[in-house]
Amino acid sequence: MSLFLNKQMKDEVEVWWSSEKNPRDRAWFYSPSPISYELEQRENLLATAPDVTPIPTIAIFPKITYQEILGIGTSLEESTIYNLAKMSHEKREEIYTQLVDRDSGVGFNLMRITLGTSDFTAQPFYTYNDLEVGESDFDLERFSIQKDIDLGIVQTVQRLLEISPDMKIFASPWSPPAWMKTNEDIRRGQLKEGKQYTDALAKYLRKAIQAYQEQGIPLYAITLQNEPLLEIDYPSCYMSPERHNELAIALKKELVLHSLDTQIWIFDHNFSDGWMYVSPILNDKEGNAATDGIAFHDYEGEPSVMREVKSAYPNKTIHMTERSLWGVEAADRFVQYFRNWASSYNAWVTMLDSTIGKHQWVGIPDPTLIVQNAASTDEHWKTPEFYLTGQLSKFIQYGARRVESNYGSIDTVTNVAFLNPDGSLVVVVVNQTDNEQQFRILIEGQQIIADLPAKSVATYRWSSVN
Repeated sequence: MSLFLNKQMKDEVEVWWSSEKNPRDRAWFYSPSPISYELEQRENLLATAPDVTPIPTIAIFPKITYQEILGIGTSLEESTIYNLAKMSHEKREEIYTQLVDRDSGVGFNLMRITLGTSDFTAQPFYTYNDLEVGESDFDLERFSIQKDIDLGIVQTVQRLLEISPDMKIFASPWSPPAWMKTNEDIRRGQLKEGKQYTDALAKYLRKAIQAYQEQGIPLYAITLQNEPLLEIDYPSCYMSPERHNELAIALKKELVLHSLDTQIWIFDHNFSDGWMYVSPILNDKEGNAATDGIAFHDYEGEPSVMREVKSAYPNKTIHMTERSLWGVEAADRFVQYFRNWASSYNAWVTMLDSTIGKHQWVGIPDPTLIVQNAASTDEHWKTPEFYLTGQLSKFIQYGARRVESNYGSIDTVTNVAFLNPDGSLVVVVVNQTDNEQQFRILIEGQQIIADLPAKSVATYRWSSVN
């Protein structure tokens, strides 16, 4: 029986710790290293009557609620699938369970897939409608996701859904088919001018949604173009806000016509350009009506932009769709995402191997959540980031609400708090300092006094007071 259904345990608080170690150090690709705390469950704490202990205080107000949480997860881009395919069935199953099972793993419940290849792939770049130069296919008669099936992408997602049926999937394209683009190439370029190309791309995206649905994989949401302000030497496509708006409207019509309920998330790029990009779309009546949410990446700018955009467009959900980070500084960034109205968070790239492969990004990636030994492909190890992310994903349920709490201080501890649908309260606390920190949590006439080791994250969970 759950702790939160056992009234005799009502005043006890469950505690888990994870710690950082050598964050972002490329040595994690070459071999594992002992980590002090790996989602380690500690002795329960007791809630007591408040006193005047002069220590940093986290004050929680569970009746003041904010955004609903959709989920936390990572990506199933082809590089990860490629490495998983090299493992034995037993080892693959082990990793699947560790990724999505809430009891024996970290409980990721929101996964990002790519529509066609991204830069993180071991394959030649492809889309679902690749033609010879000079050809076109406005009726999309040669559309097919067969490569996704052949490469095991579809099978992997299907298996994860079998293990975790409530898991949600959203998808992002890195480029339209080359024949739709100004440079006739999946890399760089723009969508060709004209309504016929906008409509063709909308139809292409709608057919991708249907094709995955036919495979038993419903897509909860779709972003229209990964990083639409970027042109680079891997699948990419510059798309102005005005063209993005046209595409959102055209895709919405396709979804309505074909009775599809997949959400449309616009933008899918950096905080720094958020205002410039989303306002022309959301200030347009049709664009606003076509848009369900706004997706952000965290490579430039600050999370506070999400709060500003949410204030301006309160009926739109906010999503952090791409960024991998390292150490307790990253954990505090997670805190900031949710405190600034994100309803979800997804890491980017789940598993590369010990040769940092295979991928076609233009730089050298930092350590991934899981690393595979290239010389012995069934062997793998987890970086501290796997556990640090799990401090949130394992405990924050779909449908949870962020609740009011004071942020705290990077000189002591910072936090974010949630009320789960089952009535449990979850507080994630981050200690970025070089020293152990003692603090207390105050909530509705009770306090919990806790100690948190240096450079560590703790999750506290207990039954709701009411």
